[in-house]
Amino acid sequence: MNNIAALDSGTAFHIVSLHYPPFNTFFKKIIYLPGFKENDLVDIDILIVTCSSHLELLIEHKQLFLNFLNKGKTLVVMGRNNPEKWLPNIEKYSIPFNYWWWLKKENEFDMEVTKEQHILLDYIKFEDMIWHYHGAYEIPKDAVPVLVHKTNKKAIYFEQENYLGGGLIVTSLDPFFHHGSFFMPNTTKFAAGFLKYLSERKTKN
Repeated sequence: MNNIAALDSGTAFHIVSLHYPPFNTFFKKIIYLPGFKENDLVDIDILIVTCSSHLELLIEHKQLFLNFLNKGKTLVVMGRNNPEKWLPNIEKYSIPFNYWWWLKKENEFDMEVTKEQHILLDYIKFEDMIWHYHGAYEIPKDAVPVLVHKTNKKAIYFEQENYLGGGLIVTSLDPFFHHGSFFMPNTTKFAAGFLKYLSERKTKN
């Protein structure tokens, strides 16, 4: 089992999602972002930058993320964190959409799974990945896109195993925000499957 840490910016949704059941037992450590130090990561395999973290602090601490990756560890960046501003070689695209498009049954979903054989799909059903997302990303070379926008094929979720010496997972979905804000039931199901996946995921170290 992997040792997972999550960054906590101190907002209500971070506190609910990280410090209380059903998800608190997945974390070996919860790190308060304003006091984030390199020693916090000594015994950690996977670090989650949880949804809507404080952007200025992410930029301020970017060297800690790079050092973590350089040690062969895995960095997970959730939605609304603008990683293109604090990680190299990340390109984000804004995509206009209706926040509630997915609730209208007559509408066709505008995202799709590209790697049906990916192990993530053993943990999360496609229908539990569907709610509004926050932009999409250019798919880096050697990365595996799992969820993409149907039209432009940009990634809504991708994994890269050889990013700056470590592993990188990026998604524009924001499950911890919605779970901790007590709305959007799909996000709770997504977070449950995703954390189980991370806990069992094979990592370099």
